[in-house]
Amino acid sequence: MKRLHKPLALSIALVNSGWALAQEVPDEPQETLATSALEEVTVTATKRETNLMETPISITAFSQEKLDREGLTNIKDMAQMVPNMEISMDSSQTAPVVAMRGVRSTNITELGDPSVGLHLDGIYSPRPQGAMALMFDVERVEAMRGPQGTLFGRNSTVGNVNIISKRPDFEAFDASLGIEAGRWNHQQTRGMINIPVSDTFALRGSFMQETRDSYLDGYYDPNQWDVRYLPEEIQNAPVYTGADEDRSLRQRERWGDGEVQELVKADPSDFYNNSDQYAFRVSALWEPTEALSWMLAYEQFQDDSAGGADTLNCDMAAKRIRKDGDGNYLDADGNISDVPVPGQLGCESVYGPGADDFTVNVSVPGFLDLNIESVRSNLSWDLSDEIALVYNAGWAKQVRSQHSDQDRGITGWDMSIFFRDATFESQSHEIQLQSTGSGPLQWIAGAFYFEEDNNMQGGWINSGQNADYWNQPARTLKSQAFFTQGTYAVTDRLNLTLGVRYTEDTKQDVGGHNMACNGDTINPQTGEACFPAWNRDAFNQLPTDYFDDPGIYTIISDNQTKGSWDFTNYRLGLDYIVNDDLMVFGYVANGFKSGGIGDVFVQYEQDPLTAEYDLDANGDRIVKQRHQNTYDPEVVTTYELGTKGSYLDGSLNLMATLFYSDYEDMQAASAKGIFPYYVEERDEQTGELTGEITTETQTVFQTANIGSAAIKGLEIEFDWAPIENGRFDGYVTWLDTEITSDFIYHWDFAATDLFEVDHGAATNPDNDAMKVNLKGNELAASPKLSAKLNYTHTFRFNNGFAIVPHLSYFWRDKSYHTFQNVDKHYDAFATETPDAFSDVRPAFHSVNSTLKLEAPDNKWNVEAFVYNLTDQKETYWAGGGDGLIKGPVSMPRFYGIRGSYNF
Repeated sequence: MKRLHKPLALSIALVNSGWALAQEVPDEPQETLATSALEEVTVTATKRETNLMETPISITAFSQEKLDREGLTNIKDMAQMVPNMEISMDSSQTAPVVAMRGVRSTNITELGDPSVGLHLDGIYSPRPQGAMALMFDVERVEAMRGPQGTLFGRNSTVGNVNIISKRPDFEAFDASLGIEAGRWNHQQTRGMINIPVSDTFALRGSFMQETRDSYLDGYYDPNQWDVRYLPEEIQNAPVYTGADEDRSLRQRERWGDGEVQELVKADPSDFYNNSDQYAFRVSALWEPTEALSWMLAYEQFQDDSAGGADTLNCDMAAKRIRKDGDGNYLDADGNISDVPVPGQLGCESVYGPGADDFTVNVSVPGFLDLNIESVRSNLSWDLSDEIALVYNAGWAKQVRSQHSDQDRGITGWDMSIFFRDATFESQSHEIQLQSTGSGPLQWIAGAFYFEEDNNMQGGWINSGQNADYWNQPARTLKSQAFFTQGTYAVTDRLNLTLGVRYTEDTKQDVGGHNMACNGDTINPQTGEACFPAWNRDAFNQLPTDYFDDPGIYTIISDNQTKGSWDFTNYRLGLDYIVNDDLMVFGYVANGFKSGGIGDVFVQYEQDPLTAEYDLDANGDRIVKQRHQNTYDPEVVTTYELGTKGSYLDGSLNLMATLFYSDYEDMQAASAKGIFPYYVEERDEQTGELTGEITTETQTVFQTANIGSAAIKGLEIEFDWAPIENGRFDGYVTWLDTEITSDFIYHWDFAATDLFEVDHGAATNPDNDAMKVNLKGNELAASPKLSAKLNYTHTFRFNNGFAIVPHLSYFWRDKSYHTFQNVDKHYDAFATETPDAFSDVRPAFHSVNSTLKLEAPDNKWNVEAFVYNLTDQKETYWAGGGDGLIKGPVSMPRFYGIRGSYNF
């Protein structure tokens, strides 16, 4: 070991002899940052504190120190830290989409449920937004893989994440303050204070505040159709004087008769993908006796950023051949061409010279006001030496107002989505009885109750055609469960675990409606036009809050509906202690994600010659069919074998898991055509009825059970300290997924973007040409291989200072963004550019590094960091638009410096 450190020791000694590396063995033992014997990690995956290496569950745990080192502030940054865990962001819902072992939810609206459960201090959190800024002042984060339904309940289908905050401490006053600065004017401040009021009562407060400019290259475009939300100075931007070939797509095809205007560079401090958020937590701990402990915490999170934006995948876009609505080839100026002109939809063609995957042109400035309040209570009371009572309760309220651009300057029709004080309020109660004795049977039994009341007000604006409004004042969920689980020591080495949980869920919509407001270019089934869709000047005279008013809309559906489901979870497991350093375990368990309700749509009888509705004797429309979208729970049954062992004199912890899962009644959400209806067309210039009758397709965003899949995989985790103060950790995974049942999928909207199929033919639910069997496809977010390797070394000096470099490498194999596996189905359609629209997600790698200087006793520290060192780019999936792939894009190379002081 001396030989390894000698060059560095000599160089430092030239500067200051007091900084010599501590090489010699001192007379008295000294504490070091890392030793050959790894520290014990405590987890609560079984609802009681156990040693990580003695817990028969696949679980990864992180301390606050490790979260800080990796730059984590919320759950979306955890994707690379947990084996077989994938996390992407949904820009329209400001929410993370979490997948484990290939299972995820594609419906994160108020109707959907996650596939990976989220708990805060052991209390269930129903909304994924709740984890967006909670990674501060935490004791640890536990990520459990495999069904956890018996103990953690609903929606822990394939895993669970439990974020455990630090508790107040009776021992001593403590406080710390940390600051961070980095690229894009990044600034972050964190603080904590712990006050022991008495020997039995303590208080703790902590906070986090962060601002950062956007890393996108953003522009406001006054040439788009809907410019009502742009400030007047941008609406009156100067006339464009550059070369014609340097214009953006919207400049080349500007709506209206006015002069083409310049794009206006956006202020990055208030543009999409910026950060402007804060959070704080206040907690109190009271332990009047050794038998009673009660912690109460209040927490608030506020996000005032501009929200997220989807961007173009430039590599794919450049391959696309551009056509008009009649299938004619178009050149760079939008004129009809006799031959295909490749490259006309690349990022530079759409956005202008120099544009790349980080360029966005919008006409709607991003706005987000997201507030989350929560109260959590954890009470534990030892009723006797053998039994303890635990009562966990939580209340949370989320209020979100948001408005965001949805077309990003790609399509001619400007589109945006908005939410008006959408409110999600929930409460959770769980009471447990636990054994606390030392007998052979350790057990837990309990009851759980949860309810959520949602008031969703929002809409979608398609400025050239129509607007939709969602008026859902009371969408409710009530869930109750009873559970028990016990572990019996058959021998001093063999343990048997049996658990069961019974759950009843009820979801209901009271007074909900879908509403529509249609422009004067179409004549739908919803009455008279409510805005001038074909007159740009008249349209832009509408006030910015015009579409916020439910009074301008016509009700097209009555969503009053109700659904109930019940399910029984089970867990049967064995674990065997081979020796003091090795345990093997196996189990079979199932998890479920609740069934659900959806919007209700009604098809009425119509005269196919006139499009007029048939009326009954009371003058009401005659109902032809009522489309009520309800779906069943999805179920994952997992068989798992694992081992956890300590090797090489305790310097290596090795965990390996082999698993197989049956995934049944898979839920998938997408926009679907459900039935046709007749319309009389209007003249696009005058708005007058033409007498020509055509059909349109009623479309709806719905969730359905789509079939079964098989999932198998291997996960290997390691933590190794081969030398004093040097430490490796990481993982290697293998995952194989396949849809095993016949799954007849209707392409719907996707066929227009993917295969250039006419919109009407693509969305017609009766068009068999749009159907394909996806049996044999892979599940989304399921890379065959992935790996992560970290190395941390501590150079400790005689004067008490330490330098700690850290290097992290992550690699992930290619996979698919969706279960459609588009490249496997090109042969079904005659498309000229089969490789221009694909849901293949390329392989990806990243490198992170930090370098920390620690003062004696870690009184203060300073750390330089760089994340995504090699500046790799990853584009996520959010569907298509005008035949082009779009989605959120990962952050480029990010660097900075942070420091903290402990008082």
